[in-house]
Amino acid sequence: MNIAGLEFGTLLPGFCAEHPGKIGRDYVQTRARTYDLLADQGFKTFRIPFRWERIQPVLGGPLDPDAVQQLRFQANLAARVEGKIILDLHNYGRYVRALDSGPVECQIGQDHNGWVPLTKDDFADLWARISYALCGLPEIAGYGLMNEPHDLGPGVWVEASTAAAEAIRGCGDDTPLYVSGDRWASSMHWNQVNPSRPWISERKGPVIYEAHCYFDHDGSGEYELSYEEELERDPTLPSRPTARLEPFLTWLSENRAKGFLGEFGLPVQSEQWSHLLPGFLDALDGAEVPVAWWAAGEGWGDYPLSMQPHPHGFDVSPASIELQRGLDK
Repeated sequence: MNIAGLEFGTLLPGFCAEHPGKIGRDYVQTRARTYDLLADQGFKTFRIPFRWERIQPVLGGPLDPDAVQQLRFQANLAARVEGKIILDLHNYGRYVRALDSGPVECQIGQDHNGWVPLTKDDFADLWARISYALCGLPEIAGYGLMNEPHDLGPGVWVEASTAAAEAIRGCGDDTPLYVSGDRWASSMHWNQVNPSRPWISERKGPVIYEAHCYFDHDGSGEYELSYEEELERDPTLPSRPTARLEPFLTWLSENRAKGFLGEFGLPVQSEQWSHLLPGFLDALDGAEVPVAWWAAGEGWGDYPLSMQPHPHGFDVSPASIELQRGLDK
């Protein structure tokens, strides 16, 4: 289960490394009760999104102690329920910093008038520092190097992720690495935008390749159209989830690589959308690929994909029933 919160608040005016917002007001620290309730439902591994700008306010500089402690706190809460966490750097291949014109979203490797304000070396430096700060925590099940990188230019993500992996392994850290695919980690575009073979060495520790999959027409997870509207536009909608998985699962099989579906989700109160879950989960189960729902978290409000449990467990919704059946199986 994804537990969102530490990555919130980045769309607020002025957000950048110099003005990252305030915890409890702009972004959310998950509390023990959420972990307790999720563990009661059978969840034991939790993907924790966080932002680069908050954990490293100055590129190449030290980590922010409070941001490191926030991740340690999440690890401790998972440990209380005999669980583990996967860290998820939720930055899309970008870093927002204040330049002369104000906050600028800098992409890894992007040239700004003859200057590259965010390099693959910056990315590698960050992960070397995170590794040094957190690798001793037994509750950490993996490092998610970057959530949904996209539009970085040919080869940029392969070079950047390789540099980060080498920096982590250079610290003697054999924690599993979760390596997202390019183009928003899209499972359906996996073999179009990523190398034909795995690109991170496994000699010094496990590597798991991560894709994401949503069922709406553009794969965004926004679900702007109802199920009926989607079905009218595309009569093959019932087979869409497994069709979108196929390129990723085939790539894993052909390369004997380990995989992870780091995000999927649908409107939890929709019986029609929820009917698509069993075949989708069966395909992942058959390929031995773990999957994480997007998302639980205490700051979602009425977000239609929210699987945040309540004191008496999940709401009785079609999606939660199907997901629980998958867990039980």
